[in-house]
Amino acid sequence: MNTLVIQSWRTSDTPYWISLCLTSVRQWSKMQGYDYRFVGDEIFEHVPDWYREKTRAYPQIATDLGRLELISEALEEGYQRVCWLDADVLIFNPAAFVITLTDGFALGREYWVQHTKNCNLKLYRNVHNAYCVFCQDNDFLDFYRYACKSVISRIQTGPDKRLVPQIVGPKMLSSLHNMIGFNLLDGIAMASPAILHDLASPVEHYETKALNMLVQASEAPIYGFNMCASLQAENPPDMAAICQHLLDNHVLVLN
Repeated sequence: MNTLVIQSWRTSDTPYWISLCLTSVRQWSKMQGYDYRFVGDEIFEHVPDWYREKTRAYPQIATDLGRLELISEALEEGYQRVCWLDADVLIFNPAAFVITLTDGFALGREYWVQHTKNCNLKLYRNVHNAYCVFCQDNDFLDFYRYACKSVISRIQTGPDKRLVPQIVGPKMLSSLHNMIGFNLLDGIAMASPAILHDLASPVEHYETKALNMLVQASEAPIYGFNMCASLQAENPPDMAAICQHLLDNHVLVLN
């Protein structure tokens, strides 16, 4: 199938580790024979002005809709399959990671590991759109575009009213999945702050609780991580070193 991979990020002040992530996806696309398209801030030109105005303080919400518009346009161009990957996705085992979906659509499966207030670890199962694939014959894309606009149009915004950044992303998709039951994609795991701190540990201490919990829950091999740039304040300081270590080893030690 002729396949397009789309990513978006700002074109200035890009952290080095984000560049490593973008390069890993670009190289993976080439290796697998997929076309690749990078979109900068012009992604917001695909979002209605009123939507952009209401989400001005939350660019990720505007991007949630922008990616759908870009995917829709690519399918109209004639691509049989379009894959979106967030800019903070690092693919460290590109040869083994292949898109197998050939019809319909699929969203990302999320296993999120985090510490509770009692310092215990807990795993949450959700659905995310950091990795998603849509084929020509899918029934969901147009509805999802409509739903994003409908949700944001009904929300009252103001100085004392904050939006939930994941409102039309994982929160809405996870709720819909509980009712509908989406086809879910494996292979790209969520590197929560707990996971990233485990990955930042010396190699001899790699077998740590958060990573073990993630790998034991995963139903398929892990070929890449969403490195969770939106949680920068909680993540380890040297993200570039973590990315480089994963790229150098090509496989997650615990997997």
